[in-house]
Amino acid sequence: MKKLYIAFIVVFAVLLLLPFTVQTVADLRGQKRFVSLDIFKDVVYTPFKRESKMAESAAKLNEAWFAARESIAGGAEVGESLEGVVSALSDLEAVALTVNSYAELDTAEADYKLLKLADTLVAALEDEPETFKMVDSTLKAVVAEFGHFSVWRALCGIKHYGVWTSRYLRAFEDKVEDENALVLAFRPKYQLAVWNIFKDPGEKVVLGEGDGRWLFYRQDVEFLVQPSPLDVRSAKLDNPIQAILKFRDQLKAKGVELLVVITPGKPSIYPERLTGVDGLKLAGHGKAILDSLASLGLNTVDLYTPLLAAKADDASLGALYLDDDTHWTPRGAELAAGEIAKKVNAMVDAGLINIGEPSMDYVASDSLADRMGDIGEMSGLNKFNVFKVQQVTGHVVSQQEISEHMEAPTDSLSDSTVVRDTVKTPFKDDFRKSKILILGDSFSRIYQTDAPVNAGWIAHFAKNISRPVASIVSDGGASTLVREKLARKAGVLKGKKLLIWEFVERDLRFGAEGWKTIEF
Repeated sequence: MKKLYIAFIVVFAVLLLLPFTVQTVADLRGQKRFVSLDIFKDVVYTPFKRESKMAESAAKLNEAWFAARESIAGGAEVGESLEGVVSALSDLEAVALTVNSYAELDTAEADYKLLKLADTLVAALEDEPETFKMVDSTLKAVVAEFGHFSVWRALCGIKHYGVWTSRYLRAFEDKVEDENALVLAFRPKYQLAVWNIFKDPGEKVVLGEGDGRWLFYRQDVEFLVQPSPLDVRSAKLDNPIQAILKFRDQLKAKGVELLVVITPGKPSIYPERLTGVDGLKLAGHGKAILDSLASLGLNTVDLYTPLLAAKADDASLGALYLDDDTHWTPRGAELAAGEIAKKVNAMVDAGLINIGEPSMDYVASDSLADRMGDIGEMSGLNKFNVFKVQQVTGHVVSQQEISEHMEAPTDSLSDSTVVRDTVKTPFKDDFRKSKILILGDSFSRIYQTDAPVNAGWIAHFAKNISRPVASIVSDGGASTLVREKLARKAGVLKGKKLLIWEFVERDLRFGAEGWKTIEF
């Protein structure tokens, strides 16, 4: 019996060590994979090496800022003078924010806030020269904080971010799971086998109706089946309404109106196409929160009602969302652009905003594009061509201008004639002329900056209102990250009268970095 126990222990030990053994062999053979010994390196070496790098980076930042001050005092362009400062500060941030191989500095830490404040102030200095003294004092504080080797800070980093903390071990485990050589070798074959036998597309995917071509992102579905972010059971989550109200007030202080656009997730519009989930029982959390925002006096756009109504024409016009992708089709994007344009025009008519008179002439032309669905990519099955490329027809927006020139006569008896030529130029953001700034996520990016380009809702919105627009887009980060981008470029708000904030409904619960208050 004892031999059986010993055999069991040996087999268990072999299985436990097999992933690390295979990975070590892969590392020794020169393949660039996950390094199994990172966990030992991070116990002592990394925290003290980080201190040395921070001190070096802080010294370079101090030199760069001294040179920039001299250059600005000599009358040089502020933007050009700050290039070295921006680069040095970025290098310092990269070192300071990465505590070790698997843990990032907590956003609640004073060091994090100090670095982000410096980043924001430096980015805004060119447009706000009156903040020079504040920038100077903040950068001096950064240099004083990070410009010396601190044993105490290294020890605190080991204590709060070290290998025995849950944040480290969880990230370490994810890395092993995702990048281990053994996993990379066998996971695709396992996924394909599970799909062929059970038609299971993976943990991130919910299968739709029919032959499996219609896929849903699991987070989109979970957002609707879990309690509302405003429910008492979601008390640990940041309150999105409070963050949105705070942002509205911050913008008002700068003379900018806020317009909130919550983009419905795919299962909110097509719940009947879900397999294994009773679509009729899905909660309408996104629409309920949108209604709450409207009742609090915020400007909002309801995309739920028109998208649900437009489904009636799917048979002739095609679906509003892509088959194996989280995003809408060009048809859905253009419908959204029309609804947002209607709301903006209504705000203009009501005297809420003054965005100037129509000044642009845009036209649209058909263009085909191939889409490889992001949900299909998440499943890991696209490498086996389980899900096919979907071709869509987008409508590329261009600016149309009429140019005039005199054409010489063909003979001495004729007069010169005026010839008018139509010139089309690609649509582009115009931060200088636009009175409208758009913040968005991947629903604002799709078709806009990827194929077929300039065919997304942003371009069609500009076409509908005949005015220039500007945009800041952050894939998956429209809840907090895109506002952080705006805070670092606060100068772009100058001259703006309206900010349109678009984000997908699942971000109300799952938004990257939650719904933090961002100071401008």
